[in-house]
Amino acid sequence: MSSLAKNLFRDLTVSCSDCSLGELCIPHGLAQQDIDRLDDSVSHTKLLHTDDILYKQNTPFKSLYALKSGSVKIITKNNETGEEIMGLYLPGEIIGFDGIATDKYQCSIHALETSKVCEIDLDSLHENIPSIFKQLLKHASKSINQRNSVSKASAEKRIVALLLDLSDRYRLRGYFYTEFNLYLSRSEIGSMLNLSSETVSRGIRKLERDEFITLQNKRRIKINDIDGLRILMTQA
Repeated sequence: MSSLAKNLFRDLTVSCSDCSLGELCIPHGLAQQDIDRLDDSVSHTKLLHTDDILYKQNTPFKSLYALKSGSVKIITKNNETGEEIMGLYLPGEIIGFDGIATDKYQCSIHALETSKVCEIDLDSLHENIPSIFKQLLKHASKSINQRNSVSKASAEKRIVALLLDLSDRYRLRGYFYTEFNLYLSRSEIGSMLNLSSETVSRGIRKLERDEFITLQNKRRIKINDIDGLRILMTQA
């Protein structure tokens, strides 16, 4: 095994208590002895490459997943509107709550880049840590609230809200939050915000002309004036 492969394997098999994302994806209030038991319920070996599918809509619920690195997009399909982008997950966020109530996943999860996930077996988790479900429900509620729609706002505010949401989530995770990659295409952003791809492109160009942001390439965005963006969100 090469040194690179060994390092990757070691990174994927780090214990829950030692994981750098522990404070983010382990529910708050969990006792240390319960955190130690998580290792019996969590697999650390799932690696996704760009466009790999973690799970598909309407397939039987299997597990929850904690995203360790990378990013993934949330896709739903229906007969009326076709395929829609509902959002994306960042490191430290837990994926799969949509499948618990109906025992079927209500969306599909596609990797936007090389990503690592920890698979959480709920049956094993319930056996090892029965008290964890209340904490997981709190985590799910927080996750849903983070993705509240701004569909009634103007096009510019929807785009600004997306940038601020991503910035805040990166900041929470200790990443550089004024400069990051956005792996969604303009049409995918439009699908998520209920805007046309042309409207998204115009809105992003306007924010760049007004010097709120800088496009360093097609994917990388630098926020020059985060306070200014927050002020934009408060204006009528």
